[in-house]
Amino acid sequence: MSFNKVISEELVFFLDVSSKDELFEIMFQKLYERGIVKTSYLKAITLREEEFPTGLATETLGVALPHTDPEHVNEEAICIGILKEPVPFRHMGMGNQEVNVQLVFMLALKKPENQLEVLQTVIGLIQNKDFLKALTNSDLKSEVIDSILKFTEGSVTNNK
Repeated sequence: MSFNKVISEELVFFLDVSSKDELFEIMFQKLYERGIVKTSYLKAITLREEEFPTGLATETLGVALPHTDPEHVNEEAICIGILKEPVPFRHMGMGNQEVNVQLVFMLALKKPENQLEVLQTVIGLIQNKDFLKALTNSDLKSEVIDSILKFTEGSVTNNK
C-alpha cells in the first residue's frame, strides 16, 4: 500500500478544538462529506477509543491514531489533524494515564492488513524527530503531505 494513495491535501486540517469529542466530530464530518466513511464511523471510532486508547507520547508532542473496524469505511484514507492547542487522550496501553495530543492521524482503512502496515509506518514516522519538527513547522497542507511522503519513501510498499 502506498501512502500517497491514502493521504491528500483535502484531508489535512489545522484545527482549533477544545476536546477529543469536538475533534472527532470535525474530522468525521470531513471524511463523511467526501463519502469516505459511513454514518456509523463516528460512534464506532469514539467507542473504540474508549476501549482501546490511541494516544502516544513522543519526545516532542502527543500523537493519536484513532481508527475503527473496516465495516464503517467506504474508501481508504487518512485524515490528518494538526491541533493549535493539545487535547487530552488516554495513553495507549497505560490505563487512565493521559497524553496531550497535538497531532492526529485518523485512519479509515478497509483491509486489516493495510491497518497494521499503516499503523507501523505512522509509528515509525512519529518516532522520527526530524519528521515531527517538519510537520509541526508546516503551515500549509502541501508541506504536511510533502513531509509525510518524504519520510515514508521506502517505508511502505508500493505494490498493493
